[in-house]
Amino acid sequence: MNEDSRQSAGAPAARSPGATKKGIETRARIIRGAIEAVESEGMESLTTRKIAARAGVQLATLHYYFDSKESLMLAVLEDLVTDMSTRYTSSVNSADMDDRIAQLIRLIWRYIGENPNREISQIELTIYALRTKGSEWLAAKQYNTYIDFYSQFVFRDSDIPEPERTRIANAVTRFMLIGIDGLILQNFALGDAAVASESVEALIFTTQAYLKKLIAQSAA
Repeated sequence: MNEDSRQSAGAPAARSPGATKKGIETRARIIRGAIEAVESEGMESLTTRKIAARAGVQLATLHYYFDSKESLMLAVLEDLVTDMSTRYTSSVNSADMDDRIAQLIRLIWRYIGENPNREISQIELTIYALRTKGSEWLAAKQYNTYIDFYSQFVFRDSDIPEPERTRIANAVTRFMLIGIDGLILQNFALGDAAVASESVEALIFTTQAYLKKLIAQSAA
């Protein structure tokens, strides 16, 4: 793996760190180094040398665990979702579907506010993947990962059978993420907390309405 990203027709596989505690810890340290690099300096700073330096490992060690920049970025994405998982699972807990939508969107927005550099880096990762030939799959993987993650919190209605329940949850999540992405850019550009808060509540209302519409159509 050199300083430039290798082109790949599909998702690359990271090398297994093995079952040793040291191997697992080293891999995790490399992932943290990549997150710190992109959050502080952007995608242009994401070279293997800088990541290795931040992680405190030799360049050859990084190459052993990750054979391309894309495989490392995939591991970063998985780590970020894992970081969010416990918090979301314990916080989105209402049985009422309107309340669950409100809890979910407000929690997402609070998480964004607590990690602004992380959100900018996520946008940069998407643009990087779309601009880099052979890495387009990474942008799709990024969105599909978040759709799969958030859709589990949208609603719990046992009266709607699978796979219809999954279809509705995914559709609502895609709609919700369209709004969240727009809110992120608007908030960073305008820096107006009042406008952001108003926009979040508008997104909650429209997402609740969209979910009800899809459920009604499914029952018709």
